[in-house]
Amino acid sequence: MARAQQEGAARRVYACAETFEGQVELPGGIALFGGLDCSNAWSWIGETDKTTLTAPEGEIPLVMRGGDGAARVEDVHVTARAIDPSNETARGLSSIAALAESVAVEMARCTLEAGDAADGRDGEQYAEPALAGEQGNPGIEACSGARTFGGDVKRNECGTPDDLSDDSTGGLGGNGTPTEGGAGSPGGPEGTGGLGGLGATTLECTAGTAGDDGLPGEPGPSATGLGTLSSSGYAGLSGTAGSPGTTAKGGGGGGGAKGGSGANQCAPESAGGASGGSGGPGGCGGKGGNPGAPGGASIALVSLDAELTFDDVSLKAGRGGRGGNGAPGQDGGNGGLGGPGGTVPAGIEGLNPGCSGGPGGKGGNGGNGGGGLGGHSLGIAYRGKPPPSSGLSVETGEAGPGGTGADDSGAAGVKADTLEFAP
Repeated sequence: MARAQQEGAARRVYACAETFEGQVELPGGIALFGGLDCSNAWSWIGETDKTTLTAPEGEIPLVMRGGDGAARVEDVHVTARAIDPSNETARGLSSIAALAESVAVEMARCTLEAGDAADGRDGEQYAEPALAGEQGNPGIEACSGARTFGGDVKRNECGTPDDLSDDSTGGLGGNGTPTEGGAGSPGGPEGTGGLGGLGATTLECTAGTAGDDGLPGEPGPSATGLGTLSSSGYAGLSGTAGSPGTTAKGGGGGGGAKGGSGANQCAPESAGGASGGSGGPGGCGGKGGNPGAPGGASIALVSLDAELTFDDVSLKAGRGGRGGNGAPGQDGGNGGLGGPGGTVPAGIEGLNPGCSGGPGGKGGNGGNGGGGLGGHSLGIAYRGKPPPSSGLSVETGEAGPGGTGADDSGAAGVKADTLEFAP
């Protein structure tokens, strides 16, 4: 091709009726004549044996662009390889025989044949649930001081350390004093979790209540539309990721117990009652499910603002790839257990233990990812000037179905002789 561009007026390339491996780029102003018997005085046998151009999986064997004038091709069979369905690294690849971009193209006695495209990649699933809450902190034993402090707040940092809005906290346990037990505080975030238990006066304390579970995320929409054409070929559309679940609320802190001194009770200087355990923090919300990727397309010819002229040209397309399925969202993390209340030492009579904190709720599961777009099976995919309706025959395969989402599926690919794409 480079020599033909330098040769001046002739600007012709003659090819044996053999198979050539690797992408060929044909500029405007160059004519490629195939179907020649190189072992027999370069006689023309293109009626029975043509020059074959092919390339590795996923590459376009014939690209026509640039140059000055029309690119002419005669007696050539262009074959884009089918994508091996067992090749996991080739998921979503298209099979495209030829691409013409901003050039006049004249073809005679040619076949452009695309193989089956690859199925799209399914959304990757999460191996582990979101971060679970830890158990709340325990209360302090009775008779440990004039006042015992409740179990400290336990936090589950579901977001960044500087952003507390999606953290979950267990409520503070109630204090214990000689005359009464303090109430536990509500769980978080921002005091919206389980209620704190009541502290003891003459009655026993109460445990903190459980935090509410997080809300599940919304499923992501599945893919719709046609995809896009570009100088590198075709690109389909993925589904949309699901939204994350919300963080669960933390459990309320347990109430503290009344202390006391005297016979068989605490010493006067350490007569505080047992304090309550703190609430368990809630689990983190699960991340949104990963979307399915698009299936590859099988296209005989992609035309980008090209002017096409055909004479006895056959266009063949294979099967479009299935769109990838959207993955389930990540499971929300489990809530932490409430911290146990402080105990009463052996031999002490008439005093009650502190009460336990409430458990944290379970984080909301992430929403399911949307399904990917199914792959097309097209004779000509074009943008700009419509292709001619004469001088050609078209055979197409089946379009690929869309990948599944939670409530819907991605749009199926299109099976058509020609299909126009947006600029």
